[in-house]
Amino acid sequence: MTELPHALYLTQTVLALADVGLDPDTHTLDDCDTRGTHQYLRGILHHPPYRRFPHGLLLIWEWHTGIEAADGEPERGPVWLWAALKADGSNTEPATLPIDGYANPSQVAAAVDELVETGAAVKRRPGRWWGAESLDTDCATWATTAAPAAPEEPQ
Repeated sequence: MTELPHALYLTQTVLALADVGLDPDTHTLDDCDTRGTHQYLRGILHHPPYRRFPHGLLLIWEWHTGIEAADGEPERGPVWLWAALKADGSNTEPATLPIDGYANPSQVAAAVDELVETGAAVKRRPGRWWGAESLDTDCATWATTAAPAAPEEPQ
């Protein structure tokens, strides 16, 4: 399998989290599908328990094709989400982390640090990762080559 477009960005984010002492236990990258029809890119960082998150925390990066936006799914592009893990292994509904989808990894780390310390994160000033433009192009290319086309409208 060829490397997914978001691999470098997520790797640099993991390193930035480690720099502030928030190393994820594991992290995974994949291309997923919604309702078996429309694919999207995803990275999931599994964090250990913290005082405010006694069963752990998920940090999620997703890039959507936007194909299913008319059906209430996310618009095209990236988003950072977080969810608290529960004792039974499930998690809360993912909530938006108030940072740019291509935020500088140090800003991601600052937002997660604030979330872990206070239970909430405030919107951060804009500051994109140096590779954001290239990543956006690579994701768009992935969407046209790897993701299935939108279903045709009935006539």
